[in-house]
Amino acid sequence: MKWLYVRWAALLLGAFILALLGARHYRSELKSISPEEILLLQPIRVVRVLGIVQGGSLVYDPRSHQAAFQLAGEREKISVQYRGEAPENLRELKTLVVVGRWNSSARQFEAYEISLIPNYGFVASAYLIGIIPIGFFLFSMERKVELLYNKIRSTKLYQPEEDGVDQG
Repeated sequence: MKWLYVRWAALLLGAFILALLGARHYRSELKSISPEEILLLQPIRVVRVLGIVQGGSLVYDPRSHQAAFQLAGEREKISVQYRGEAPENLRELKTLVVVGRWNSSARQFEAYEISLIPNYGFVASAYLIGIIPIGFFLFSMERKVELLYNKIRSTKLYQPEEDGVDQG
């Protein structure tokens, strides 16, 4: 019975470490910031900025796949220069995530990638709603099987009767 708990403790520890690594990856690679935070922090590394394309500000050249637009947050907006692949999602009044670098001397964001807003909260909760009950069920069933196995093993072996055979 001891190995059952050791196995499940190791499994839970592994799941906890995996969750920590996933949270770290989210913070460093997937988390997006607002235009207000860009103006406040003035980051020098590649960041993801979440905002709404301001209506009437989009200028797009389909031949060179370059675009210029204003990305608005709750209070502030920043100017974005996009150079990259042909954007499928670039429209006015659309919420987007642009990936690139902040150019503090030109006071504009130089983007090379555009993507839709991911809904990580929904995906994570869907996985947890499915995985946690299954984990409890498997632990419960494995514990019951282990108890039954130990009970069967501790009983006396079956001995058939030798003298009372009915020949019918």
